[in-house]
Amino acid sequence: MTICDYSDNIIVIELPPEPDLRAELDRAMEIIQAKCTSDVIMDFSKVDIMTSMSLSGFLKVREAICEASRRLIFCNAKPITKDIFKVTCFDGVFEFTDNLDQAVEILSKAKTH
Repeated sequence: MTICDYSDNIIVIELPPEPDLRAELDRAMEIIQAKCTSDVIMDFSKVDIMTSMSLSGFLKVREAICEASRRLIFCNAKPITKDIFKVTCFDGVFEFTDNLDQAVEILSKAKTH
């Protein structure tokens, strides 16, 4: 998993594929809690499938980010990955964009309003 500070207010997390995804979400959670002043973009470029444990990890990450009044956006999710969120009825819980630039633009516009 790669984590970088995209800007002062945005952290980008490039997620690994399974079977490492859930363990890395725990690591990401620690970083998110330490930087609770940043919005988070999770890049799904390397993710195809997810386990139920990973889905629960995303819910925990979302909860921590919402408690800090920050935003979480998923980008670069493949259709199969989006289908997993749809089948589990989590597609309405999370915000998706097609790519990183789109996610950054959404967060940047929100800062100016």
